Amino acid sequence: MLHLAVDAATLARLQRRNRLETALTLIALLLLAAAIGWLAAGPEGLVIGAAMMAAGLAFGALPADAVFVHGYGAVRLSPSAAPGLFALVAELSRRAGLAVAPTLYLLPQPVLQAMAAGTTEKPGIGFTRSLVEILTPAELAGVLAHEVSHIRHGDLIVMRLAAQASAITRAMAQAGLLVLLLWGTGAMGAHPLLPALLIVAPLLADLLTLSLSRTREFLADARAVELTGDPQGLASALLTLEQIQGDDFERLASRGPWWLRLFRTHPTIAERVAALREATVVLRPALPLWGDTPWGQGLPPPRRRLPWRR
Repeated sequence: MLHLAVDAATLARLQRRNRLETALTLIALLLLAAAIGWLAAGPEGLVIGAAMMAAGLAFGALPADAVFVHGYGAVRLSPSAAPGLFALVAELSRRAGLAVAPTLYLLPQPVLQAMAAGTTEKPGIGFTRSLVEILTPAELAGVLAHEVSHIRHGDLIVMRLAAQASAITRAMAQAGLLVLLLWGTGAMGAHPLLPALLIVAPLLADLLTLSLSRTREFLADARAVELTGDPQGLASALLTLEQIQGDDFERLASRGPWWLRLFRTHPTIAERVAALREATVVLRPALPLWGDTPWGQGLPPPRRRLPWRR
């Protein structure tokens, strides 16, 4: 029997990529807001922009109840209502090293969907009834492990910071454009490049945030496989979602030029399944008495890439 696992080197590479892109994205968003303030009013504008950004980033994340119950109209589940799901999420949370297991919410939307929200201390996972009814237990475990991985990696915090920075940059750009329309560049003493920056800044901020979101999905997939030990479960779930409802509502990769992908929050299903295939290896079972032989002691089991195809 073949034993499947995620390659440790691939996990380490994805982790480094996540950290690097997170740092670069947040720095780029800060510099974008700083540039608006500097070109608008020099050092004073830079100080004002920095103060606005600091105030926005200090704003706490919304609790899971506020997001799911008030935002989506979800129902907060009790352990007695879904004991199997609570046991599954509790085990995944234990394996992920979470201090507290996420609260579960039933979303009223008809689509197959799951998402994580809240804070690291009080996380929540929302999912739709159709997701539970259609996916197999192995597929559902892979999807829930993916959401647990988002919580484990601090994605709730990272994406909140990126979204806040993007929103503040957009607000500063809109306020600057309004001032320019009412009083012109002469009244502000602004730099001639300011109007162009105010126009493109919101788009640049959004593209940076979306890129960060797509990058973090790959690590969440890989870590989900690490939690379940079943690469095929998550891959099968993704392909099932694609077969039933297409590539979610973001079927932009097949509609027009390639650059439409830049506006997706998630990679395409094909990209995610391919990444799982590349990250999955087969651990060959040890030969009889392998560990008892002098030449086998202390050696890791041989491994090879899995020729996994759809």
